[in-house]
Amino acid sequence: MYELVGPHDWNVSSVFDLAHWKNGLAFKNIDFSDHGRPVIKIAELKNGVSPQTARTMADYDRSVFVKAGDMLFSWSGNPDTSIDVFRWEGEDGWLNQHIFKVTAGEGLSDPFLFFLLKWLRPRFAEIARNKQTTGLGHVTIQDLKRMRVAVPNEKEQSKIVQIIGPLQEKIDLIRQMNETLEAMARAIFKDWFVDFGPTRAKMAMRGEDPQKHNVARAPYLAPDIWVLFPDRLDDEGKPEGWRLGTLGDVAQQVGESVKPEALDPGTPYIGLEHMPRKSIALSDWDGADKVSSGKLAFRKGDFLFGKLRPYFHKVGIAPVDGICSTDIVVLNSRKREAAAFVLACISQDEFVAFTDRTSDGTKMPRTSWGRMERYSLCIPNQAVLKSFNECIEPMLERIVANIHESRTLAATRDLLLPKLMSGEIRVRDAEKLVGEAT
Repeated sequence: MYELVGPHDWNVSSVFDLAHWKNGLAFKNIDFSDHGRPVIKIAELKNGVSPQTARTMADYDRSVFVKAGDMLFSWSGNPDTSIDVFRWEGEDGWLNQHIFKVTAGEGLSDPFLFFLLKWLRPRFAEIARNKQTTGLGHVTIQDLKRMRVAVPNEKEQSKIVQIIGPLQEKIDLIRQMNETLEAMARAIFKDWFVDFGPTRAKMAMRGEDPQKHNVARAPYLAPDIWVLFPDRLDDEGKPEGWRLGTLGDVAQQVGESVKPEALDPGTPYIGLEHMPRKSIALSDWDGADKVSSGKLAFRKGDFLFGKLRPYFHKVGIAPVDGICSTDIVVLNSRKREAAAFVLACISQDEFVAFTDRTSDGTKMPRTSWGRMERYSLCIPNQAVLKSFNECIEPMLERIVANIHESRTLAATRDLLLPKLMSGEIRVRDAEKLVGEAT
């Protein structure tokens, strides 16, 4: 029995009795197809739906149907990175096994239950770690029944949510802001350097490009940027004056090997498990005190590319100095004005697909810098390269600043949660701490 006590006027209940817990289905291979609804597994909880997500055209009981806003609890996996409670934000789908769909019971608000489970996450991780085999651990129904917590009345629940909720909302808003900034950077890169939009637009204005006959016949970039682009495509289909090259012409591998005994325990450590899919915002890391083997050092502003199973699309910009797994390639631009160009290039779906196609191995495919640097691309003139960097660099700086702000807010949330949930401090005192953090 594990009991977390609170004020004497709070009711004590098992965690299991606070909600309805519905486990997902054990899908069989015959259920899968190329189309239909996604099967939501732990990978989807952490990284969203991807091209690797299994889908099914079949119908199942509505109890395992998942829609946006549903509360999901991952009860099996890596204790430190997988055991957690989530809000589903993706498309409608079907719930896979090893995940509970959680519905708050009578007298318990849904937002309060979410934060209660967030508060209990360290305890869940401890339980899973004690049962860990081959890297995986789990939290069972019996564990939920044995864990007892003190729960306040609905009025107090509402007050606690009013304190923690805005912190969580701001964290979510920052994440959405970073997603928008990244999408803008990728779109500009694709227009300038893949579709050659400005050059084609110039040609269309003169009636020379049949592919752009419906384009607006006016510049769509600022005059000082518009004038930098060539007026036409050459015989190879690229803007005149630009050259065909490879990623290695503008980027280089920069990570240096380090030994764990030479590291300060507080040095940030980023492993593949910390890197989200399809997001350059690396907001999660641990300390080097958990490191027991050789790693690679990186500097703030370097780019990290997950080379193991590259189709997972794990690419990001380092928000701090630190170390990373040797399953990550550390690289940066050869010249400062090409930094944004390099990052945008390696975070494109086309580049990730290239690294996947050219990887070694079947079950555990792995790419390398030697393969990555051979990726073909069209390299613009220096003026356009510099202009792109000046356009994108403030977005990248904002993304990194947002990461640190989000971590500060999360630290405040995680400091307050145990104190509020245990009744150690009441709402009035917590409001002062939130004001200081925001």
